[in-house]
Amino acid sequence: MIRDIALARGRFKRAPDRWQTDFGRWVSEVGVPRIVATLAHDPALRVTNQAVYEWLQGHAPQPSRAMALVAMSGGRLTLESIYRHGREVQRPNTPGGEPTPR
Repeated sequence: MIRDIALARGRFKRAPDRWQTDFGRWVSEVGVPRIVATLAHDPALRVTNQAVYEWLQGHAPQPSRAMALVAMSGGRLTLESIYRHGREVQRPNTPGGEPTPR
């Protein structure tokens, strides 16, 4: 709820392309705090809010974390959809090959 208020007030700007993928939509619906809290039950995963936001920026999660996300999503996510997200948000979107500013 705090995130929604901050977004509404313009404090945080969402990069739209990060939220249009299957992974981005799932994170948006579930929420970063819930993802972190759920995965924190396994100390080997060591997931933080920062890690989830880095995944949204296109940095791929380690395979063990990606598999945990697939399990948490109840099969809504696949490993391919998680890793495709990273490729899509890091792909240059301009004709000159320059990355689109975020």
